[in-house]
Amino acid sequence: MRFTFTFDTILNSVPFGSLIDRIMSSSSINAALGSLGIVPLIPCPPLPLIITEWAAILPLICHLASQRDDYVTTGDVALQGKLSIGLFPRLGTLSGISRLLERGTEYLDFASTKGGSSRTVWDVKWGSVFPCANGAAIGAISAYLLSRNKESPTCMPETPSHQTARQNSEKSSIKDDPSSTPAYMSYSGGSNPKEQGSIRRFQTLHVYEFHRSQKRSSLGQRFRQFLHVLPVQVASWVLLMGLAVFFLLFGCYGTCAIVVCSTISEIVAHNVKMLRSPTYLKNSEHHDACMLVAAHENATEWHLYIGDRAIVDSLLNKQMFIVPSGPRIKFAATWFWFAHLFQLAAMSFVAAQKGWDGVCLITLLTTHLAFYFFHSSRGLAQDWLEAEGIDARVKSFKFSGRFGLIGAIQLFSGSTVTRWMDTILAPHARREAWLEWLQGVYPAGNLDVTDASWVQFSSDAAFAGAEVLMREFTVVSTPSTSA
Repeated sequence: MRFTFTFDTILNSVPFGSLIDRIMSSSSINAALGSLGIVPLIPCPPLPLIITEWAAILPLICHLASQRDDYVTTGDVALQGKLSIGLFPRLGTLSGISRLLERGTEYLDFASTKGGSSRTVWDVKWGSVFPCANGAAIGAISAYLLSRNKESPTCMPETPSHQTARQNSEKSSIKDDPSSTPAYMSYSGGSNPKEQGSIRRFQTLHVYEFHRSQKRSSLGQRFRQFLHVLPVQVASWVLLMGLAVFFLLFGCYGTCAIVVCSTISEIVAHNVKMLRSPTYLKNSEHHDACMLVAAHENATEWHLYIGDRAIVDSLLNKQMFIVPSGPRIKFAATWFWFAHLFQLAAMSFVAAQKGWDGVCLITLLTTHLAFYFFHSSRGLAQDWLEAEGIDARVKSFKFSGRFGLIGAIQLFSGSTVTRWMDTILAPHARREAWLEWLQGVYPAGNLDVTDASWVQFSSDAAFAGAEVLMREFTVVSTPSTSA
């Protein structure tokens, strides 16, 4: 027997429309139930397979703790003075909190310089150089203060208005050749040095003048304080446990486990009382601060913190909180380590189960990110400044070179200590002549024409920058220390 099949025969004999509908319906139902295929107590609407696959893998991709997580955690604790978990912490955050409670000071020493965001501090008055003790906290505070400053950086002049440096240059015995003008002296000032054709490596200096102010409470701070009142927190814990029960009835077992883990972790964190350091916002010196901060010695963006030394020294040089000890802390550290493993198991379960479990986890992640947007580090910085009665005036300046910037800071501080700049400006005969020039001691014929012109130009730029800084900010008193 011979059979002949044609395409028209197949189309006429098989109801393709209904077959495709059945396949799509079956696929959607299976996708909604996940890998286990367990029918939940609350019926699940169908889901396209691509949605379940995408939703299951996305949290594992975008919600993992990075190497900066310990660094950020210390900054948040320093500003809040307590632990905070959140609705859906990043995978690895709980283990970091466990190590914080277990290791204490050792953890803080390493975490403050981790994550590629460490900062070096140069104490202009005392000459010391050290890593920033609260890098994440001062970073958040600086970012918030800069966001309030809407002015563009002021371009610093390179010639002092009183011409002291140039007039005194006649006292030196350096030979002057008018026909020799180095490239760095081709710029005579103005708003755009590039137009002069000179070679420049511009440096930006942000100056923060900290001072005490009246304690105040903004609407956002009052709202965040309201969220941390004990009755409100208890109500939120009850609400979260109710949400976990809903996820359980809906068949989203992994999301339910994550909500339960976060809720219990928040309760444990609430019972861990962080302590403020005895030196917190206190000062034993009789002069104001003048500390320069940058990412490294070869940076192009610098931050100068002046004003109340108790504030500046607490932010840059001292740990802002102390981890307590005792059986309760050991229990909390053990729990957070277990919670980390439990969260890892729950998130990997969701990735394997798929279905509505993955979609609900994406919803939980979105809610957490939206809450974090209103509870960001800048918001914590604003709350800390307002709660402690601290404010700062900020202004930014653009220097045409590093020697002008460093010299202006040295003159502005009034300090005779120069060893702090050794890692920024390497000791050299020309640098030493430049420092002598800044102090009013002029070299006697030991420099050639090029070096002499460079010293004169760099000292003029330093004097000009110092004039602007002294005009904008109060000149601070200086301790009596030797260079």
